[in-house]
Amino acid sequence: MNQAVCLSNNSYCCLTIRIIIMVLMFLHDVDKLNAQLPIVHLYSNNILSSDFSSGHFCLDDTISVDADIRYRGASSLKKTKKSFALKLKTEHGEKLDTALLGMRSDNSWILDAMAIDVARMRNRVSMDLWNDFSSESYVQAKEVSALNGTRGRFVELYLNDEYWGLYCLSEKIDRKQLKLKKSKNEEQKGALYKSVTWSTLFSKDYNFYLYDNSSARWNGWEMSYPDKDLDGAGNWEPLSEMIHWLSYAHNEDINDSLVYKIDIPVWQDYFLLMEFICAEDNICKNQYVYFYDTSKENKMLGVAPWDMDHSWGRDYKGDITEKTSCTFPCTPIYNRVCQILTSEYVCLETSFEARYAQLRDTFFSADRLKERFNQYFKLFRDSGADERETARWSGVDGIDLNFAGEQAYIENWIDGRLKYMDKKYKYTETSIASYSKRDDHSSTHIYNISGLKVDNNNLNGLPKGIYIINGKKVLK
Repeated sequence: MNQAVCLSNNSYCCLTIRIIIMVLMFLHDVDKLNAQLPIVHLYSNNILSSDFSSGHFCLDDTISVDADIRYRGASSLKKTKKSFALKLKTEHGEKLDTALLGMRSDNSWILDAMAIDVARMRNRVSMDLWNDFSSESYVQAKEVSALNGTRGRFVELYLNDEYWGLYCLSEKIDRKQLKLKKSKNEEQKGALYKSVTWSTLFSKDYNFYLYDNSSARWNGWEMSYPDKDLDGAGNWEPLSEMIHWLSYAHNEDINDSLVYKIDIPVWQDYFLLMEFICAEDNICKNQYVYFYDTSKENKMLGVAPWDMDHSWGRDYKGDITEKTSCTFPCTPIYNRVCQILTSEYVCLETSFEARYAQLRDTFFSADRLKERFNQYFKLFRDSGADERETARWSGVDGIDLNFAGEQAYIENWIDGRLKYMDKKYKYTETSIASYSKRDDHSSTHIYNISGLKVDNNNLNGLPKGIYIINGKKVLK
């Protein structure tokens, strides 16, 4: 009798445990449901890399539109997991601007496969960091809505109802994003160039400066705006003239003119970011340079980053670099910026050491950098996307996925990289005290757009215009 009661109680206990386990599993699934990433469906019967093919685009249950679709990228085309370029359109084939997931309203979008990156987030984290810390471009003094980078949102993609995994749906770097002056009546205004192969902003070779405006390519650069097919032939002259000046100008001319020839605060931040994340594939490659308005006599060269997958301790093949001490190549334009930052025409606070000290205590702190990665790793984990991505793609093209292991690797790499950078830029925890007035416009040196120091130590009494204060452009 007692044994029967005991057996009955054991059965009851087992049933209770099963119920608890089922409830926990249900709650786990609910958590994953609440953290679910947006779902994208693409439909097309014949996707190519050279031309767009007709298809259909769906985002969750909110957007369902026709779209032209093609594979995109260069070396990424060799991977089985492809990236896609999209152009949304109406049922009549007309351009359809649509705002997706809180980003800009546009018809042209990118679905980045991130196939080479075992973390599936390096480029996104790098671009998020850039958007948050970089100095405002000189264009923003004229166009307040200009964005010198891109926004992106992680999604899960189904291609013709087959699961294709984690993707980043993102905006493009183009004239619209940067708010460059639009060409009118066949007169070129804004200009945007992309370095698609290893190029340079320096050359002493006469033949280098021979260009053909009917060609979309020149010395490793690609003309992004004006677009030959949409806007007619563009003009290589502004970029050619700038490279020629950077290559041949005397030191006195550089000191007098560089501050309004190139957007120094932004270039300085660009160099620091690429050096910090060891983006060796973004030195004279994978970057955009631009002019707001080439019809003006003074044309300033801006820069925007692009495609930073090869960073944070992994190279262009996705392999571990086994080093945290990679050095930044001293390119000619880097040397020119260093030259002006140490000249008498620009205040000391804009030096690389000072800027690094400011960033080191804020955006470049170990905790904040690790948290950027952690937020995305957690998103992938909570939604279950990391498991699905691993099941779908791990081992394909020789790339093994281990999200937990990669997070630990990145965090250790950040610690090692900070030690190297701190030593190079002479950073200590008290460094920032020396530059605490960097953003104080009331008691510091002020320079006009020509780089010459003005007498006033504040903006009061100065005529309206653009001034340089602590390496940043200020509009009065």
